Amino acid sequence: MTLRKTHIKQLNKGKINFFCCLHVWAVLMLFLFSGADYAEAQEYATDRLFMKQYKKTKCRNEAEKIIRKIKKRPEMTLEHEVLLIQNIWVKLRSNLPLSPGERKLLKKLKEKGIVSKKMRSKEIWKHKATQFKDIRMKCKQIR
Repeated sequence: MTLRKTHIKQLNKGKINFFCCLHVWAVLMLFLFSGADYAEAQEYATDRLFMKQYKKTKCRNEAEKIIRKIKKRPEMTLEHEVLLIQNIWVKLRSNLPLSPGERKLLKKLKEKGIVSKKMRSKEIWKHKATQFKDIRMKCKQIR
């Protein structure tokens, strides 16, 4: 028991060997400098090609997701509007009740007449095709 107390007292007094400190310092420096070498990896030409192809593929996948969302989004075409108007006139002639949306459209037709800013479905698909082409071209421009 007394040996332990004297050993602890010697450590508390600060008697540390100079060579021990030098040894610890040398080991730490060796560890730090050797760690810096591992951070630098050798780069091959195939790595750059792979990363370039990976970026293009990732861009194409994201572009196709955007295109699918645009394709699924419903749009009112001129043909749809014509069918709705015909449906309203058929219901009026046959004395069937109109829904609130149909009444609103009938009121608008009576006030303003047939004024439509809608595009035909062919025109919409032409517009969308140019949009899709632009989206895909952005991915081809990646270097």
